[in-house]
Amino acid sequence: MSQSGYYRFPTIHDDSVIFTSEDDLWKVSVEGGTASRLTSNQGEVSRPLLSPDGKFVAFTGKEEGENEIYVMPAGGGEETRLTYLGSSSYVVAWNHHRGTLVFASNAAQPFSRFYCLWEVDPDGGAPEKLPYGLAHAIAYGPQRGIVLGRNTGEPARWKRYRGGTVGILWIDRQGDGEFERLVNLDSNLTSPFWLDNRIYFISDHEGIGNLYSTKLNGSDLQRHSDQTEFYVRNTATDGRSIVYHAGGELYCYTIDTGSNRHIAVDYNSPRVQRNRKFVDAANYLEEYNIHPAGHSLVTTHRGKSYTYANWEGAVEQIGAPNGVRYQHSMWLYDGKSFITVSDVTGEEVLEIYSEDITQEPAQLSQLNCGRPLSLVPSPVENKVALSNHRHEVMIIDVNEQTGKVIDRSDY
Repeated sequence: MSQSGYYRFPTIHDDSVIFTSEDDLWKVSVEGGTASRLTSNQGEVSRPLLSPDGKFVAFTGKEEGENEIYVMPAGGGEETRLTYLGSSSYVVAWNHHRGTLVFASNAAQPFSRFYCLWEVDPDGGAPEKLPYGLAHAIAYGPQRGIVLGRNTGEPARWKRYRGGTVGILWIDRQGDGEFERLVNLDSNLTSPFWLDNRIYFISDHEGIGNLYSTKLNGSDLQRHSDQTEFYVRNTATDGRSIVYHAGGELYCYTIDTGSNRHIAVDYNSPRVQRNRKFVDAANYLEEYNIHPAGHSLVTTHRGKSYTYANWEGAVEQIGAPNGVRYQHSMWLYDGKSFITVSDVTGEEVLEIYSEDITQEPAQLSQLNCGRPLSLVPSPVENKVALSNHRHEVMIIDVNEQTGKVIDRSDY
């Protein structure tokens, strides 16, 4: 049976692509085919980046708590933890001049949104902070030049954002510490690469995030991808090709030919995280209501409602077994029926169930109750007081299936 997944954070070396899916690392040929799982961690794994020689892959892992930097053989094997900063860190680049791994971290910063760049030896040792101030991305040129990215987060997270913290690229062409803004676009820029005499990056100045490049002086803007629905995200390169994901699918841009192709992944996974699981209902108790005679309860856990006797007997689920959320379930005055709020129609409506919960409920969708926030049953007749998101108090006559607004607030 053919399966598909949601693929993110691809990285490439020659014909091998490593990506993240199900919070683990997978490997597939750039031509597509069957993907093999490289990790099976308890914690989340993300942002892999292959070394320039393709022998190692660095990544961000949460195996022991915070997002820290790890490295492992590209073909799979034992992983080594490189950082112990106790903060949020993620892999940014390999410095091919020094053979070090560069990562961004908010360690020792006053606010969690402030990130600086650090480097660490992939063989181990204490990480060192780089002297660039606040930054999120870096790309190294063939000589000593660098491109620095500030606020270069995820444009897909806040599409077409144009506020004061948009991503900006700064270039130091000679490596002498003199930076200039690379290009002035009405856009949010991210993911810079320095390849030959061009700087590649993601921009959404034309509405959708796509891959672009300019010359080192910011001129000759060119577009290299044609995504019209989903943003280009999480680019990586080996100097010959650029891989990225869009809409949970993998793509490869070949620099020499200027062509884009979809990487078709044959995905075989047990999908453990999608399996059903059993939880302690007491830990997820949302609401409870006692029968007027005191001998039974109706309770709601994780959007499902149940009725049962106090001491013995079966527990019966109210309504659809799955796919519908129930809330505010409670017995009515007659003790033979109860009311609940469900979203079975796509919007929240009142439903009335009899003691025989196998019978179809009566839906009161014609009452236009808005979104019910609380229900209180009458102690003397089959009526319910209801408050909703419109700041209205309504009285619902269950027998007549009518409702009347008795008060409301403008505030």
